[in-house]
Amino acid sequence: MNGCEPEGENVIQVYLLEVGGLRLQMEETGSGEFIQNAAALPGWDKLTAWQQEKVAGCARPGTRAQSMGGQLLLQYGAHRQALTESPQDAPVRWRQLSYPQLLEEIPFPLPLQVAYAPGGKPYIRQVPWHYNLSHSGDYVALAVSDVPVGIDIQQMLPYKESLVKRFFAQEEAAVFESGVSVNNMEQGLTADRSPGTALFYRLWCRKEAYGKLKGTGLTEDVLKRNMLKDTGMRLYEYGELPGYYVCVCCEEEGRRCEMPNEAGGQELR
Repeated sequence: MNGCEPEGENVIQVYLLEVGGLRLQMEETGSGEFIQNAAALPGWDKLTAWQQEKVAGCARPGTRAQSMGGQLLLQYGAHRQALTESPQDAPVRWRQLSYPQLLEEIPFPLPLQVAYAPGGKPYIRQVPWHYNLSHSGDYVALAVSDVPVGIDIQQMLPYKESLVKRFFAQEEAAVFESGVSVNNMEQGLTADRSPGTALFYRLWCRKEAYGKLKGTGLTEDVLKRNMLKDTGMRLYEYGELPGYYVCVCCEEEGRRCEMPNEAGGQELR
């Protein structure tokens, strides 16, 4: 089957995982010794062979920890989706997970097969749901849904003001130039960062999530799209992680899309 059909409210599960402790463990092992010592890492046995290869292929401990956290979240999400859950009272359910808690809830690695759809977006062959991964700093985020979804998480580090004029829409840049407007829009978002920081990452997360939903990434069209106004998409935002911001994006209409058929995807593993 192909195409989309109208449905009710979109249902999205978002899982947030802190991987700082895992990064520290990986930093204690040299890159050349990683393969030999990887089996001792907690959670390594919860991954399939291709997932282990993906993690091992990362060059730095930080990116390896992010990659491993993301692959474990895929296993966790697949196990959770196999369970019968009660209906949600909200379109998005956010769940923060500790690393030990995550491992306890993955009894064994499911034999997941990941492939690319024709547009380049990954999907899992065996399950009838869509997913998207993002990572920044010491956190990894996974969005799982019955409709196409994009997610972005950003660590709110100091940013260069030149990026606003270079990459943002004119309407967005104008807001940054008026300090009063920025302060008004940031109320409730941040109390300990420079003016504009929270708004910058709020807009950047929206652009990243939108580009990932579309499967295009940060193209010129996405960067210059005014994310202060109605974009025709549903945006769900989460600011409960200190120093981080998260945005999830899905289509405005509740449209449940079928997964690519076997002929339309390129298998990874």
